[in-house]
Amino acid sequence: MKKLTSLLLLLNCLSVYSQKTYTPQQMKADVDSLVQYIEETHPNPYYRYPKKKFQKDIQQLKKGLNTNLNEVDFYLAFIKIISRLDDGHTGIDIPLNSYLKTNPSLLLYEFTLSPQKPYIITGKPYTTIKNEIPKDSEIISINSISSEKIIKDIIALNTGERDEFKAEYGANSFFFYLDYLYNAKGIYNITYKLNGKKQKITVKGVPYQDYEKQRNLKQENSGNEDTKDTENYTLKLIPEKSTAIISFQIFDWDGFSEFCKQAFTEIKGKKIENLIIDIRNNLGGDSDVGDELFQFFMNQPYKQYDRVIGKNSRLIKERIRTHERNGKILTSEDLATLKKAEGVYDTIVYEEIPIRENSLRFNGKVYLLTSAQTFSSAADFAQCFSNYKRGKIIGEETGGLVVSYGDIVSHQLPNTQLPITISSKLYYNVGTKTDDWHGVIPDIKIPASKALDEALKIIQNQ
Repeated sequence: MKKLTSLLLLLNCLSVYSQKTYTPQQMKADVDSLVQYIEETHPNPYYRYPKKKFQKDIQQLKKGLNTNLNEVDFYLAFIKIISRLDDGHTGIDIPLNSYLKTNPSLLLYEFTLSPQKPYIITGKPYTTIKNEIPKDSEIISINSISSEKIIKDIIALNTGERDEFKAEYGANSFFFYLDYLYNAKGIYNITYKLNGKKQKITVKGVPYQDYEKQRNLKQENSGNEDTKDTENYTLKLIPEKSTAIISFQIFDWDGFSEFCKQAFTEIKGKKIENLIIDIRNNLGGDSDVGDELFQFFMNQPYKQYDRVIGKNSRLIKERIRTHERNGKILTSEDLATLKKAEGVYDTIVYEEIPIRENSLRFNGKVYLLTSAQTFSSAADFAQCFSNYKRGKIIGEETGGLVVSYGDIVSHQLPNTQLPITISSKLYYNVGTKTDDWHGVIPDIKIPASKALDEALKIIQNQ
């Protein structure tokens, strides 16, 4: 699964990093280590980025590492090359914790980013922040830097298979890019367009530590009410339209089984005829969760994958041994992997999963909402839904591809300790061909922000 990077995930772990600097020798050694890890672990890291070009760029990078850098600067020097691998499961996360410890003054708004015009659209401000930029404004420039340049810079610093996904994933850390890349120093001169009219405004950034204190105070006073939107699974009923909306933020087992039981019991009890499943903001997770969800509305045997090609490696074996030390009982597959030579490829062919008896199975009409943020196992779920024609897909082409790399192996660079992830398998989703390097194409292609309204409109008119 693609690891999530957002401000909310950072609030409880600011002390993890300190502002250290590293010597050229240490950083060059980490560069060599990561290249070695990638080549040992990834089934084919150069499927889009020729190996000779990659090696040349790596050597050029190492030549430029001639002075001490902190981990953020080292990350920025390195990530541009890794992002060219075009694999959203292989990369390094921004070391945001050490950056936030410097208490920067930030533009704390939600933004929608796109590689096509309009490049930047304003959303709502973060909790406790005064709203000064009108919602749905098109940003023309910030501190005289065009929105087009800002988006190109952000895309170059994010991993993923499609530019649309890189832009939207980069939106999670937009405040970082504005401050760190362009040295905003807490002053944001913004030119925006709203209703065809250009306007200018100067917004002062909010010191991060002030924001954190205000947010924590509001949570204490409100009983954490503003955190409800972060729940993994939510159900909303619209009885007058005989419609239920289930939103999945991540495919995770925590609370999933109980949620499904309660949700589909309520859907059955209310005699709901239309089900909308919203995975527009779902970055993935455990694909087995998707398999279980299908048991509640699929009407025929199914499978999410035709086949998976995995590469055995030293890091895969280390992951298994770590699980064993943490108390996991190894499966026969784990034990077989430990015995296999490193570098060996295995192919797993999948059989369809039979439909089991389920008194809560939904047999009405189903609509699936997708976006460029729909990634990893969420995109796999969408492709399965599409292949078996269970209903209409509404929204944008998914950020995750129907043929893609995944099953991440996590590790750390030896000197900087930056956390890294590397794909270890190649997935061929059900109904795909070898060269299907594209996302799931919706039946009704529409901006993701309008997908829910479109689904409700279809239901209203049917």
